[in-house]
Amino acid sequence: LSLMITSIYNSLQSRLEALQNPMRAQGMKAYMKDHFEFYGVGAQERKAIVSQVKKEFKINTREIAMPLMEKLWAHPMREMQYCAIDIMSNNAKKLITEDIPALEKAMITKSWWDTVDHIAPNFIGILWQNHPESREAYIEKWMNSENMWLNRAAIIHQLRYKKSVNIDYLAATILKHEHSKEFFIRKAQGWALREYSKVNPVWVSDFLEANPQLSGLTHREASKYL
Repeated sequence: LSLMITSIYNSLQSRLEALQNPMRAQGMKAYMKDHFEFYGVGAQERKAIVSQVKKEFKINTREIAMPLMEKLWAHPMREMQYCAIDIMSNNAKKLITEDIPALEKAMITKSWWDTVDHIAPNFIGILWQNHPESREAYIEKWMNSENMWLNRAAIIHQLRYKKSVNIDYLAATILKHEHSKEFFIRKAQGWALREYSKVNPVWVSDFLEANPQLSGLTHREASKYL
């Protein structure tokens, strides 16, 4: 298995290298506030590469996708982390409770909105819907963490839940950081409320009215569809 993972890793790396574009890489790096280095490969090109590699290596199990994700996360180029997310997206429904520590590690390593905002709702969120008992063990820890990205993950993990949103968790994760000055927390609070307002506008409206202490940004984001 490790040989196969190394082969997939090398294949992704060589194909991205073949398409690298230094001019575009500069723009991508600037857009990400100079946090990461880039090959300069656009999303469509990258997804085409991932699609070819998935077919060639028949990547259709979490047993391959999870260790591959960890290996790709260590790579200095940001597109390799995007490849990890592309590959994991097809295996999200297969994730199990034992995968949470690795997903957590990915969110607190090379952290920025581009990866955290995908992992939290699309991987963790799905996993917790399929294995609800595992949420109990982590949600408190993430809400109370000193790591802002884990706070954000706790707030936005229900983004895709629609009518299945647990309003107790939604309220608790938001109010835990009700006086936060952090842009990414305030934005997340508004985003989570905005998504839920699509199915329960009355609850969101009442919640905002009851919590004027939440930031103006949170209120603006949350009110978008009200």
